[in-house]
Amino acid sequence: MEILFWPLLILMLLLILALHSYRQYWTKRNLPQTDTSKFAGQLLKVEKTYIGFRAAQDSCHRTIICFPGFLEDMRYFQELYKDDEAELILVNNANYHCPFLGAKETDDVTELGWPKNLYKLGTIEYDAFYVGLILERLATGSDIVLHGHSRGGAVVLETGRQYPELTNSTTRTVNAILEAPVLPQARMAGKVPNTLPHSVVCYFFPLVLARLRKSSEEQRIKRLMTGPVTPLKRQLLLSVPNIPRTYATCITNLRSIFSWQRSTPISAYNNFSALTVIMGQRDDVLSNSSMQASVENGQTINKGVSLVKTESTNHFISLERPEVMQNLVLKQQG
Repeated sequence: MEILFWPLLILMLLLILALHSYRQYWTKRNLPQTDTSKFAGQLLKVEKTYIGFRAAQDSCHRTIICFPGFLEDMRYFQELYKDDEAELILVNNANYHCPFLGAKETDDVTELGWPKNLYKLGTIEYDAFYVGLILERLATGSDIVLHGHSRGGAVVLETGRQYPELTNSTTRTVNAILEAPVLPQARMAGKVPNTLPHSVVCYFFPLVLARLRKSSEEQRIKRLMTGPVTPLKRQLLLSVPNIPRTYATCITNLRSIFSWQRSTPISAYNNFSALTVIMGQRDDVLSNSSMQASVENGQTINKGVSLVKTESTNHFISLERPEVMQNLVLKQQG
């Protein structure tokens, strides 16, 4: 038995090394862009962040600033606000492909000479840093709504923590809509909230995305689809493995969500005079019960915090029930 032990041990170590090397290859590899769309506006860029800017129509004084969730890009909001007359500012997750550019990405983007970001790329804090500068330097409306979905909800709240003088402005109205959001003291669905399962998920996640990237459309939808199906939701979920530039950024995203939920105090709700959290009837990505508990705690310190529960929805409410979201945005702006 001792004679067999060492060869088996060496073989096992070689297999582990091979798995880790393959994982590192997919983690650090620069991935090509495969999915593009059209945008009727101007494209801007600051460091690793792309911004889509569409001017207001007919002297409209409203601005809508949108930030998508984990493994989503700016297309998440494009259909929802295509007919809105407001100034529209779509902000991409940092180090994700811009869905409105081709592979060359040359003359179609205006570089912004804004301050260097103070935070680590891929964190909620990094993205909030530039959303705050967008609010300060780019948004022109006197009536502003920040709409964040999932991880984007945390980015909106973090923007308030970093720039409370802007989100609690006395010269213009700044409200927040958080759709199925990552919230302070809340958690993800399932067992992922625990430290060990979360670490395992973070380690193997690049391999999962690599497998999805190579799989058929039917296999991707089978693994990713939750709740009601719409054509746009199907299209965007098919794009999930192709959206980030590197899967290393995705790991940072996941770790940041995990730590931000635990370290961010309920006082983060205090930085908006009006803040609406919108929940799906069911959420297979984030825990609805912990989301509701977070909101209820937020309501004890800010009477402007409200909770809206929707029906026939899951985690992607803007894609599943766009008419519900449009009505809520109009109500918030009214």
